[in-house]
Amino acid sequence: MTDALLFLAGLVAITFGADWLVTGSSRVAARMGVSPLVVGLTVVAFGTSAPELFVSSLAALRGQPGLAIGNIMGSTVANVGLIAGLGAMLRPIDVKRRLLARESPLLILVLIIVMLLSWNDALGRLDGLALIAGFVIYLGVMLRMESGVAFGEGEGEEPDSGTSGRETPIGAAESGETSGSGPDRTVALLWLRTVVGLVALLIGAHWLVVSAVAIARVFQVPEEVIGATMVALGTSIPELASTVAAAIRGLGDIAIGNIIGSNIFNLGLVLGTAALLSPLRLPPEVVVRQVVPALFFCALLIPLAYTGRRVNRAEGFLLLCLYGVFIYTVIWSV
Repeated sequence: MTDALLFLAGLVAITFGADWLVTGSSRVAARMGVSPLVVGLTVVAFGTSAPELFVSSLAALRGQPGLAIGNIMGSTVANVGLIAGLGAMLRPIDVKRRLLARESPLLILVLIIVMLLSWNDALGRLDGLALIAGFVIYLGVMLRMESGVAFGEGEGEEPDSGTSGRETPIGAAESGETSGSGPDRTVALLWLRTVVGLVALLIGAHWLVVSAVAIARVFQVPEEVIGATMVALGTSIPELASTVAAAIRGLGDIAIGNIIGSNIFNLGLVLGTAALLSPLRLPPEVVVRQVVPALFFCALLIPLAYTGRRVNRAEGFLLLCLYGVFIYTVIWSV
């Protein structure tokens, strides 16, 4: 019971911590004259993936690689199966083809690279460094491309969102506030909110990892199972909230961009950082149970969105059902 309460407390801490970190830092960046584009591609995108980053990094440092891998791959599957499925069930998600053509193949390529890197049953520090380097290059290219789109378009179509669309629910609407919006919006308080959010993330990640390992030991299940189910669901809450909000508002590119962008962050920055901190054991059975399903779900999203340029309610229901099958399979494989 104590471990369950600590797990719930960790979920609450990382959820509110991520929100405070994103809102505080994005508003500070806006007051410093940083463009909404850069805020969205960096601060907000990092903030929604911060729970996975903190939890997986801490798990790697504590010698629980199964928990780190399970959290990353489980979050990747949840982003597509649960979050995209639920968002489409609430309201069909319209998608611009350019978004899928540009970023979805990259996501699949990263997963294939992860499988190749794990050929020796592990992801070492050099592998982690390579993933981080690839992510940094991707981020730089995206910033350059989106800057060109932002200044080059204007002929009746809004700039395509991709990962940058993730700034709209939090960054774009809120970062344009003026300095006269009240004492609670002063720079000092915004910095305080950012720091408090960061501390809450650190504490919440610690509680989540400690309690998850304890629960795994009590029920005698592998750590990657707990990571792919309970922990992955908990760390995906920011993505769930922002994607559902975007889907309800009819902002399809933002909803899909959030999902694809989060997965690229997970597989590039989060997995790379965890492997860099401590080599991650990745035997063939874990690849089959964790990496292959992530590859399947990411690949499945492309034809679903290409049919009619939208993910409709029936397809959303299919994604939810497949996610249920994934959870059942992960638990049954114990």
